Amino acid sequence: MSSADKLLSNSVTAEAGADVRRSSQLFAETLDPVFRTTLLTPERLDDFHAELSTYFMGPALFFVADMTGTTYAFSRDMRRIARTGLDLIFVQVTLDGSDLRTVNGETILVEAGDISLFDLSRPMQAETRHCRNLTLVLPRHMLFSKDVQNDALHGLVLKRSTSTGRLIGSHLRALFDDLSDITQAEAPAIVAATANLVTNLVGPQVSNRNPPAPTVRGAVIMEVRRYIEQNMAQQDLGPDHLCKMFGLSRATLYRLFEPVGGVTDYIRTRRLRAAFDMLTNDGKRTVGEVAYACGFPDISTFSRAFRHQFGMSPSEVRDMGDRGPRALTATERQTAASVHDWLRIVGSL
Repeated sequence: MSSADKLLSNSVTAEAGADVRRSSQLFAETLDPVFRTTLLTPERLDDFHAELSTYFMGPALFFVADMTGTTYAFSRDMRRIARTGLDLIFVQVTLDGSDLRTVNGETILVEAGDISLFDLSRPMQAETRHCRNLTLVLPRHMLFSKDVQNDALHGLVLKRSTSTGRLIGSHLRALFDDLSDITQAEAPAIVAATANLVTNLVGPQVSNRNPPAPTVRGAVIMEVRRYIEQNMAQQDLGPDHLCKMFGLSRATLYRLFEPVGGVTDYIRTRRLRAAFDMLTNDGKRTVGEVAYACGFPDISTFSRAFRHQFGMSPSEVRDMGDRGPRALTATERQTAASVHDWLRIVGSL
């Protein structure tokens, strides 16, 4: 198999060495669309090791994570949900260690051999000192067609003592063992078969599970967010327009977007983020073309808002030709950006 046929992948590692702080930052940055990741300063550097490998499988991602030597905290709140808009399901097997996970107000212990599922349109927190896991990241529609079934997935844990848990775990381990041999052409069929296996095995579990009422909020946010992303060029895109489109009262719409500073600020922020990406990725577009493509009424309004948001003019960002100044180097930023891009691709399917 030629290198061109292999799955796209990358890996980040943080451990005792030249710059632990920088490598830890890269580890956290790579996971940023999914979690706010906090790593406490290790008591013994020799014991510290954090590694994340990511494989792009077309309609899915496969994460391989190994963490030890300090406390790792992961948080996904409503602000991050609305900001990132990832409509994805994680199917995870814990290989070694354990973590404490808080979902829907309930804290549970996930141990080696357990299978856990969680929905990125719902909040969750997790903490561990030692854990190694494999995670298949799937678009929601690949599991169940009914919303109530998808809602019931969040926080589901299949213990290692169950046949269902062992079967899914065995399959994910086998998939991991074959990652180096799977081609890009083979990956979509393998992902579909795996999704069917998970759907059939967990179906009886979720059919009798009552999802908590707050999950509806996350689902509505995801629908509104998707609409905003697809209709940014519309200059009338605002609270009134969204209320009419989704049959929401203004009060309800405002409550949904309160965690991210309000719906108007969210639309403006997403427009500016889209403009930033256009300017850095397509230097042939004029500033005016980018402004109108992102729904701004004129160049001066766009330029003022852009400078206020990023501290630079649109022209400066376009001429810079990268993703902007950050603490990480350009190569390091690209490593994290690849995973971010792959998550967006899978989430848009």
